[in-house]
Amino acid sequence: MRAALAVLLTLALAPAAAARPVEIRGADPERYTLDLRYEDRGAGVLSGSERIEFVNRGPAALRSVWLRLWANGPDDCRPRRIRVEVEAPATAGAERVSCTAMEVKVAAPVPPGGSGAISLRFEVRGRRVADRFGRVRDTVLLGNVIPVLAVRDRRGLHLEPYAKRGESFYSLGAQWDATLRLPQRLRAATTGATVSEEVAGGERTLRVSTAQARDFSLAVGPLQTVQASQGPVRVRVFAGRRVRGSRGALRIARRALRALGRRLGPYDSTELDVVLVRGGLGAGIGMEYPELVFSVPAADVITHEIAHQWWYGLVGNNQYREPWLDESFAQYSHERLHPRVNFCFPRRPYLLVAPWRRHIPLDSTMRLFERAAPAAVGEVVYFAGSCALQRLERDIGRRRMTAVLRGLQTHHRHGVMTRSDVLAAIRREAPRYRLRRWLRLAHLAP
Repeated sequence: MRAALAVLLTLALAPAAAARPVEIRGADPERYTLDLRYEDRGAGVLSGSERIEFVNRGPAALRSVWLRLWANGPDDCRPRRIRVEVEAPATAGAERVSCTAMEVKVAAPVPPGGSGAISLRFEVRGRRVADRFGRVRDTVLLGNVIPVLAVRDRRGLHLEPYAKRGESFYSLGAQWDATLRLPQRLRAATTGATVSEEVAGGERTLRVSTAQARDFSLAVGPLQTVQASQGPVRVRVFAGRRVRGSRGALRIARRALRALGRRLGPYDSTELDVVLVRGGLGAGIGMEYPELVFSVPAADVITHEIAHQWWYGLVGNNQYREPWLDESFAQYSHERLHPRVNFCFPRRPYLLVAPWRRHIPLDSTMRLFERAAPAAVGEVVYFAGSCALQRLERDIGRRRMTAVLRGLQTHHRHGVMTRSDVLAAIRREAPRYRLRRWLRLAHLAP
């Protein structure tokens, strides 16, 4: 939410130290443990158990936590796609936001700084729709279907609605350990690195783990795989039947990891899975998850989704309130690597936006894009946002721009980035830069 004009002007002129890190005031997840089974019936069924361990970062005792059940979002809970059973001694409470949020009452209050845990059983029924949670031919995509803890920060408890034309996700990093059982003839790409893979009795069992991720997603199908190493990272490309371009996608993914890692800092994991599909994914043509991306076999799309491993994966943000913080930065990162698809005119970043939509600020929320200007999200957040960052690079120089990007990655890695953090990073690296002029060109409030 925007503050009063006087407060905004004070913020714009304040020194870099004015930016405060996001303060978590509720349940901060430490570890998610999953035991999953995938069954190839209907549109696909994923079921299993989940244990969530957390620390209370708030000033008062926690009597309940909230889960985000994003699997119910694409269809507005009609029908309900995920059913959750809370295991005793915790109990289920109220549901909100078209049953994408569910309260869980803990058995005993968790004091400030104390640890707690809840356990669930759940079943997710797939969708016969080409979507990030859906099915593209014979590949089942299970994005954002695992329950995660909702975030409470100094703005309050975040229960934003599901965004169909973009993302509305906001979650905190934690360790994930998962066991997945599926029919032997199928393979799975997942968040996390493979610890072991065994086949016995017609069943394939995968064990995967990651030390720090905001979410856990997967794709399942009769997938073919090619793989290669990029430094310490094993890159795997999965593709279903009649999907061409796996080896080209592998080269692109390795190049993106190498180039982005050099400029932004280490990727921070030992594995990256890329799932190729034919055709679009609902409102888009690609989708990112921690250590896993879904994409059409196009170089710029693959690179864009891999750039999201830094912008949202490593450095998170509230994607509903500030979608430009991950999409503009990811678009900028991929356009700098693919100049043929970069149509930026840095002198006028908003030239890429239709004249009747140029009044829309870059830092608008998904509420505006979903309800009033659905066609504007691509023009404003992706193209104009990327072009504004390219203008900034032109003004302060590539060396200083790299320092800005690396500073954001260093200070907010595995944390959360806000608009004020970006402005503070610019001031820190270019203290004499006319920042207010750039804010005006970027259609950001001063």
